Amino acid sequence: MSVDARSEIVIELTPKKLLALSLLVVIGGWAIFSYVVALYAFNAPSQDLSMRFNSVGTYDTGNVAKSAFTKGDTVRVKVSFEMADYYWSAPSYYWSAPSYYYYYFSSGDAYRLIYTVSDGSGMPVYFSSVTGTITQAQVKDDLANYISLSSASAGTYTVKVYLWSDWLPGGVVLAPGAGTATFTVT
Repeated sequence: MSVDARSEIVIELTPKKLLALSLLVVIGGWAIFSYVVALYAFNAPSQDLSMRFNSVGTYDTGNVAKSAFTKGDTVRVKVSFEMADYYWSAPSYYWSAPSYYYYYFSSGDAYRLIYTVSDGSGMPVYFSSVTGTITQAQVKDDLANYISLSSASAGTYTVKVYLWSDWLPGGVVLAPGAGTATFTVT
């Protein structure tokens, strides 16, 4: 063959070859789509954690917010939490799309609020729990039992509140992390 001679490659697409090529394109597209959806699934919040804390604070017996107490005072812990109706997640993290995905929580839940108070060294000095039920999109407030500081030493105390479904081993966590507040005793 000379340099001036032209050669061309001719691909003949018979119906069988066209079907096989179409099938390969569809399988490849589905594999890429599945990969992107699998990546996106790890970005979405967990449907198991349907509740969250709005606030945790310390109050005196007159329900006045306070963070400094003296020995002999009584502390009350007020907790506000809510159960979500749904959460949404925009798919544009991986690709641009005009809509949002909504995940709905289908029913209410029974809960157990667990209160712990520990001193500056981490030693627990108070523990209690309260049970109840909550429905979708409901906000609840709870005021803990009176915590007497009659034998408390001076220092900083930490209040942690947890939302569980029940005691272990049957219970599960309903809210991520713990609601926290601190107060000082002089």
